[in-house]
Amino acid sequence: MPLILEAHERSCHMISMIAGEVVHVKGSELTIMVGGVGYLVHVPPGSHEVKCGQDVRLYTTMVVRDDAISLYGFFDPGQREIFTLLLNVTGVGPKIAMNIISRMETNRFLDAVITENIPYLCSLPGIGRKSAQRIVFELKERVSREFGGKVTGGGGVEDDALAALIALGYSESQALRAIEGIDADTVEEKVRLALKALMR
Repeated sequence: MPLILEAHERSCHMISMIAGEVVHVKGSELTIMVGGVGYLVHVPPGSHEVKCGQDVRLYTTMVVRDDAISLYGFFDPGQREIFTLLLNVTGVGPKIAMNIISRMETNRFLDAVITENIPYLCSLPGIGRKSAQRIVFELKERVSREFGGKVTGGGGVEDDALAALIALGYSESQALRAIEGIDADTVEEKVRLALKALMR
């Protein structure tokens, strides 16, 4: 059943997955050819470097408004779940939700909602303190009920280093690549070495 988001806007998974060849790339919009039909799909900005001719598989959801029907795609099904959750938050539309997803790690975000980690939520693009508080207020109960047992929890060296790099302006994918393989006992050391790698 479609989930009501705002007046005249709703989301549904009528097309839940698309797999095909990318035939056009414009910013965060991909045109994917499937069975002779080209689908325009919005993806999180900067989340993946996709080129024409590349085969992709995206987990998708449709946002239906009075004036448009848009298709949003994600390389990770967890991102799609969070996108749908965010669209239920007052004042959060598809654009803000996609920007948040482009800079977050799924478990870290869910843990932040459950533990009311306002500083982490404020580090995400387009989210101020009031918006972060609204996200916690409107999603905490649902996230705790649906994902609480699946969230591993934040606070480890790697998670904190990732959050620090994201807060400094790097995308999630950049931060993940930078900290991968770095052996450090403290967040400060891990961030220092990651920044050194990012500046090469």
